[in-house]
Parts: sequence; C-alpha cells; structure tokens
Amino acid sequence: MRKKMRIGSSKDLKNETLNSLGLISAASDWRGAGEQSDTDDAFRLKALHQLMRTAEDHDADALLDVNYTEEILPRAEYPGAAPLKRICATAVAVKLKSA
Repeated sequence: MRKKMRIGSSKDLKNETLNSLGLISAASDWRGAGEQSDTDDAFRLKALHQLMRTAEDHDADALLDVNYTEEILPRAEYPGAAPLKRICATAVAVKLKSA
C-alpha cells in the first residue's frame, strides 16, 4: 500500500521530529530542447513523481525543499540535431518520527 508523501519546506514541518535520509534526485524523460515551454510544467510534474518514487524506495515520509533545474544535452555527434533537455528535481528525503 502506498503511503501519502508530504512535500514542503523545512519551515512547514518545524513541529515534526525529522530524520534526514539525504539528498535525492530524479529527472523527467529527455525531450527536444526546442519544444514549447508550456510543456515544462508537465515535465516538472514527471520529475516530481519520479522523485516521490525514489523517496518511497528509501522509506521516506516527506520531501523537503524541492528544487528544479533544467539539464541540456548537446548532440554534437549529429550535426544539425537539436539538443535534448530534461527537468531534474532534487530534495531532502526525511523520515518523520510521528509517522
């Protein structure tokens, strides 16, 4: 059974007793760098879902301070090919003492 993952900042969980499991990261799929930016939200959500799965694999109850970055992969081996990009998400996975 899947438990509910809490997401927030360290300020949001200030009354909780936390045990940090460490910094984790995950990413969305690669896509063409020229695709419209309105798809960034969908890829940010994909990266977050991957991050949540990774956190669950480490038995985390919450993710703190989620940060998103964009990674660009040039394709020099294929002249004229558009570069690829993906959204990467990082956060601190924590175990809550009260959970």
